[in-house]
Amino acid sequence: MTDLPRELTPRRAFERFRRSVLAGTTDDAGDQAEDVVVEWPFNPPGRPRRLQGRSELEALTRAGRAALPMRIEDVPVVAIHDSLDPEVAIVEYELAGTLNATGERVSGAALLLLRVRDGRVVHVREYQDVVAMAQAFGQYDELLAAVKAAAGSAPADPADAACTGADDGDPPDTGPRAVFARYQQAVLANSADAMADLFAVDGVQDFPFRLPGIPERLEGREAVRSWLSRTAGQSIRFEAYRDVTVHDTTDPEVIVVEHAIDCTHVGTGRPLRMSYVYVLRARDGQITLLRDYANLLPALAARLVDA
Repeated sequence: MTDLPRELTPRRAFERFRRSVLAGTTDDAGDQAEDVVVEWPFNPPGRPRRLQGRSELEALTRAGRAALPMRIEDVPVVAIHDSLDPEVAIVEYELAGTLNATGERVSGAALLLLRVRDGRVVHVREYQDVVAMAQAFGQYDELLAAVKAAAGSAPADPADAACTGADDGDPPDTGPRAVFARYQQAVLANSADAMADLFAVDGVQDFPFRLPGIPERLEGREAVRSWLSRTAGQSIRFEAYRDVTVHDTTDPEVIVVEHAIDCTHVGTGRPLRMSYVYVLRARDGQITLLRDYANLLPALAARLVDA
């Protein structure tokens, strides 16, 4: 039975999106408001970062799925985080399938923020691993060329993050908001030890989006410390947080944070703006899980310029 619009919830909207992706259709287009806003904050140069309107989105989606060089066979869900705002859910998921040209199995991570109001999807923000997608689709050289061209004329991530929202109140000292506030201070100090000390002994840091040399997972505080001691402040110096939006979830241990950080590339003095989404779980004032979705393009641009 098809859900009526008035019954649409963020979770149901994602499930209908998931079914449409697997079917290669735009069957979920009717769930969207006429003036729906869709954002892809991590998109590379040459691809849209924002679109408004159901018909425009449907046309873009139809063309994109028709041109997709892979057959999507699974959309596994890593986690669904229900916001305390009943209009919003944040979904961590993957796209998995087979490349048409080679038969190779590939997969990639993504994070989706959905807002549903009055039975319609009014806002979508999707974070994709565009580097992994380009590599899988044989488009990595094109991506490098676009990033390098953009890096020659402007900061690698010039657009202000579109996220807005209140980050007020005085959170409990051991809650995830308070832990994130302390993590911010440690990051701005560019201190590997201060960041690592915020993790539980068995805390985990995941990197769903990666460049060569970035691990998939760090297990344990000392593994986090070892990694950070080789990277924190070495090539990029963190200087100021921007556009921080904290999403409290129905799990009191978990927050989802969209944010950007103004940085300087140490080797060239070039300004950068790095953008992230953190899924942060804290217990007893310590980080037990930090899943770090990073926009890799500014870091990639910095590597290209440094080379």
